[in-house]
Amino acid sequence: MIKLIASDMDGTLLNEKMEVSDRNIQAIKDAQNAGIEFLIATGRGLSEAEPFLRNQVHPGYITLNGAEVFDNKGEMISSNPISAESQNKVVDYFHKYDIYFEVVTNKGIFSNDREARVNNLANLLVKLNPGTSFKQALRDTQERVKMMPMNFVDSYEHIFNDQSFKIMKLIGFNEHQHKVLAPMKKEITKNIKDVVVTSSSPNNVEINSIDAQKGIALLQYAKKRNISPDEIMAIGDNLNDYSMIRDAGVGVAMKNAIPAIKEIAQIETDNNANDGVAQIIEKTIEDQKQD
Repeated sequence: MIKLIASDMDGTLLNEKMEVSDRNIQAIKDAQNAGIEFLIATGRGLSEAEPFLRNQVHPGYITLNGAEVFDNKGEMISSNPISAESQNKVVDYFHKYDIYFEVVTNKGIFSNDREARVNNLANLLVKLNPGTSFKQALRDTQERVKMMPMNFVDSYEHIFNDQSFKIMKLIGFNEHQHKVLAPMKKEITKNIKDVVVTSSSPNNVEINSIDAQKGIALLQYAKKRNISPDEIMAIGDNLNDYSMIRDAGVGVAMKNAIPAIKEIAQIETDNNANDGVAQIIEKTIEDQKQD
């Protein structure tokens, strides 16, 4: 019997308009009413993730790929920052490959280039909606950025030099997935042993502490609630979901998931544009009623 469902956001719970649909919201409510705990497991920070649910449901959160975990009251359960030595090495690789990157800290998210931030989000929207022009995506993104909890700075130097800042995640963006991001990922993975390298979209690379993984955080969260791995369902679509889909009793791949996720999942649901999360939740609730 499933007692805990963990769902990724981007490409999973969020549809092609980067929204949580009414059907997905209702499915989460139905799961909670059926005694199934719901958990958001995302690469986003808490302040980025919460607004998508429009204050209609209040799940727990695994955020920043597992770097921070919160209960359904917003209380932090655990925190796993990147070591100071490794964060400097990662930044050196970003500079080597001329990668625009953002810094996610215990004091907020920071960008040193507003134009790059907007352009990368616009490019992602175009990928998610092939019929959308870049010009339209750019207009939509400029409005979204105004509402995002982003701090724009001229330089990251003061953040890296101030020990009160804990670096929870470093995220780099580049449109050249195979030419630029792939070789950089290989170098970082080979040469920096205490970080994990993942992605949540084709145009990014996400760096966390080796201890900050969705799978590790999910099992720890469940253990505190006396929920066994075989009572967990995990839903996702991309590399930063790999560990939780692998470790959960029931791994669910979105129809739009990358091949690596589909290979390890036991179940495939519909894509994020067709409320695949809601569909698998509804089926799970119905199946458990009949048991």
